[in-house]
Amino acid sequence: MNVSVRRSLQPLQIRYAAPLQRRLAEFWSWWTGELYAMLPANLHEAIAQRRQKLFLEADGNEVLINLGTYASSREILRLSLNAPDAANDELPRDVQQTILVMPADKVLTKPLTLPLAAEENLREVLGFEMDQHTPFPASKLYYDFVVTGRNIARQELSVDLVYSPQTEVDRLLEALSTHGLRADVITCRSRDGSNLRGVNLLPMEKRRSKRFDIRRPNLALTALCAVLLVAAITIPIVQKNSAIRSVEAQVEAAAIAAREGSQLRQDLEKMADASRFLIQKKQSATLAVQLLDEISRILPDNTWVGRLDLSDTELQLQGQSKASSSLIAIIESSPYFENARFRSSVVQVAGTDADRFHLSADVVRSESQ
Repeated sequence: MNVSVRRSLQPLQIRYAAPLQRRLAEFWSWWTGELYAMLPANLHEAIAQRRQKLFLEADGNEVLINLGTYASSREILRLSLNAPDAANDELPRDVQQTILVMPADKVLTKPLTLPLAAEENLREVLGFEMDQHTPFPASKLYYDFVVTGRNIARQELSVDLVYSPQTEVDRLLEALSTHGLRADVITCRSRDGSNLRGVNLLPMEKRRSKRFDIRRPNLALTALCAVLLVAAITIPIVQKNSAIRSVEAQVEAAAIAAREGSQLRQDLEKMADASRFLIQKKQSATLAVQLLDEISRILPDNTWVGRLDLSDTELQLQGQSKASSSLIAIIESSPYFENARFRSSVVQVAGTDADRFHLSADVVRSESQ
């Protein structure tokens, strides 16, 4: 099944399949409970014995061993981790599962918010991103997760990542193996310490295959019937949803192409306007370097400029000249300037034959040249 089909089915799975699975599980629990209540007492005892679990909880250098179920259990033994093979004869062997409960200070929990699409391969996603969420790489941890919420509107998945360093877990497993104990499940207590969390930190390759249970064929048949019923209901919906998505994709592609064409046209128009503006600006304004070149060309050699002020509309010159009387005519002879005039009286410099002058002229715009 390709990725696009899986993603299109995911909202249906979350909205319809998941609630249906929960209701089927509730129905199965109620049904088996009613059937169990109808069984004779000797069968009750036999089934209860087969359902018993061995709970191993580390407490310092000792392991507290409880026998029972998740609902109720009783302490039967305490083993020293430093005394291998002690009291092995007292350990019950015919139990459904052996569950190792890690100490609270050896297990960490981190809440995460992930994209909803990551749920399909959540374990692999967490393994790839483990070094971003913990100080350790995935190869150095035993980890599991609990899905705590789904936000369909925001396409977000809330997950509790539960992990423990491999060194701590392996140390306990090795100590337990000296007593002939092998854990089927490695878990921890909830934050309030009242219940065990529904996680198994033991990697898949280290888990023992579960014992055959006669209830499994019935459960499998029930699940198959439920799957067929769900398929009969959801396949037409999926087909219609697929057709709608195909049409929506075509419409969206056409809309994107139209928006891109419109944006490209606007960009071209802006570029053309900018180009025309630069050309017009260049044509409408005389460059300052042209005016400076003109001034240096027309002023006589016996004239020195001490200060030059140049704006878009006016030129001002201050300096000394031996031919100050001819400066007005010289400035106005240029096509770049007009209306030349002295801004103050011409004063002769003491001890020289030069005059100090201050004159101004209007800059002629290019359109009028």
